[in-house]
Amino acid sequence: MVFTLLLVIGDAVAILVAYIAAYVLRVRFSDIPTHQIVPVNEFLLLLLLLLPFIIVLFSLIGAYRTTPQSKVATVGRIFFGASGAMLFMIMIHYFMNRPLFPSKLVPVYGLILSVTFLSLERGVLYLVRYIRRRRLIGLIDVVLVGDNKVTLELVKKIRSDQNYKIQAIVGNSKHATHKTWKGATRNFQPDLIIQIATRELPDVNRELLEFANKNYIEFKFVPREISDLPEKIEPELFMGDIPIMSVQPTPLLGWGRVAKRLFDVAASILILIVLSPFLLIIGLINKLVHGNVFYHHTRLTRGNEKFQLYKFQTVRQDLNGLTPEDAFKKIGQPELVKKYRENGDFLPNDPRYGAWARFLRKTSLDELPQLLNVLAGNISLVGPRALIPEELNEYEKKHTILNVKSGITGFAQIAGRRDLPWEQRRKLDVYYVQNWSFSLDIQILFKTAWQVLTGRGAR
Repeated sequence: MVFTLLLVIGDAVAILVAYIAAYVLRVRFSDIPTHQIVPVNEFLLLLLLLLPFIIVLFSLIGAYRTTPQSKVATVGRIFFGASGAMLFMIMIHYFMNRPLFPSKLVPVYGLILSVTFLSLERGVLYLVRYIRRRRLIGLIDVVLVGDNKVTLELVKKIRSDQNYKIQAIVGNSKHATHKTWKGATRNFQPDLIIQIATRELPDVNRELLEFANKNYIEFKFVPREISDLPEKIEPELFMGDIPIMSVQPTPLLGWGRVAKRLFDVAASILILIVLSPFLLIIGLINKLVHGNVFYHHTRLTRGNEKFQLYKFQTVRQDLNGLTPEDAFKKIGQPELVKKYRENGDFLPNDPRYGAWARFLRKTSLDELPQLLNVLAGNISLVGPRALIPEELNEYEKKHTILNVKSGITGFAQIAGRRDLPWEQRRKLDVYYVQNWSFSLDIQILFKTAWQVLTGRGAR
């Protein structure tokens, strides 16, 4: 997955550089007048717009297949891909009202340079991958649980694949390295656990699955027969021809995770640029009112990782870093804790905040610095609420929630954050994790924007 993404990025950069170099060679370093005048900024913009279509073309000819390919096949795909890209751009040039190329030689130079740069780029990436595999860096550590003929077949296939490394085989035969999966995972955590159904244990080992979920380890199950699987579950073929069932705690995987991250970065940058004057004004007022511009606190995100969440300072200085329970006790009003929790972590006249702070919280403006956390990759625009470790550690399904990044807004927020008790909001977080889709994220963002603009659900 990561290597494929690097190939996509590398190909895009190689083609972009090749055609920019072709433009410069023909326009800047040639005394022969060009047929058309195409400004460099216009040429670059059109080239950037066409790049996604060229990458799709490369994908269609199999340039990003994960199965092993011969050197001849790889070089052939590079040449055909570069040729297809050139022909595609010539076609666009022909049908456009304004020309794409200033001269007929630009696409010819572009083809020669793109084949050269693509070959160099892919050569470097394949060399790095080869060195990494030789040194066993970044390989997927696998533990096989179950001992039968399928296990031996899996062992043979995994050892022939340079992306995987078998760390342990659990069973009773001479090929096994451990008798129990607990012994196999006592001193290290693998990246992937594969349970092979046996006569003694034909179903998914719930304890093993729970262990994998709590430690964010990918879990796969090989059934004895395809008919053993539930009707709604479609098996995948692992290592080419072994039916296997992936047990994933969330659909937010693979390209979905990549697309979500790209959207987060693009959207947060755009919002920060648009709102930068307001952020500056709020920061100046906050400095005058509270002494500090920002407030930061330790929260949890995907993989049970701790990070510093940023907000505009709203809470009183002497209550910084305290849980609501400790804060209410410190100000001598511990009886407010129960009311605060029952009211969905909200009090109409919360004594921890002044008038300016209440305005920031009511309009959700205090949340805007979290866009910096989104850019840093700590959280996402949409996801379960980023909670403090002390709160979330008490929740039974904590590990389910932490299978995705926390978010600025989420399903629980748009469902009525003021009215829902803490337990119900966590159930909505679990629902989001288990039913994620990109369209759901968009719906949540639009509904959040509407609630902020209308003041509904604000704290």
